[in-house]
Amino acid sequence: MSCQKTQVVTLYRRLLRLHRQKLPFHMRQMGDSYIKKEFRDHQDAKPEFVGPFIREWTKYADTLESQANNGEKFGQDLDEETKSKLSEEQRLQIQRLERESGQFRTGE
Repeated sequence: MSCQKTQVVTLYRRLLRLHRQKLPFHMRQMGDSYIKKEFRDHQDAKPEFVGPFIREWTKYADTLESQANNGEKFGQDLDEETKSKLSEEQRLQIQRLERESGQFRTGE
């Protein structure tokens, strides 16, 4: 197994473990399905995309762990600079996630 593949598998397991240990059930359900889809969609990614993929998901894991350990609310808003760099597909995906997460908050 290549070094990058080992890193990806280790990160995947870490993320699911963090969700299991730190997130409320409804957030865990949505988060787990999103992680599984993203990792599945990127399993055949070109090597130049794997490094950034690992970095971003590692930042997410570190943030989640820090927020959980410090008793903070989960998540953070995207800054305007990051929003301006999103593709149309990414914007639509964020809108879909906001709708889905809003359903959990309101109990729909």
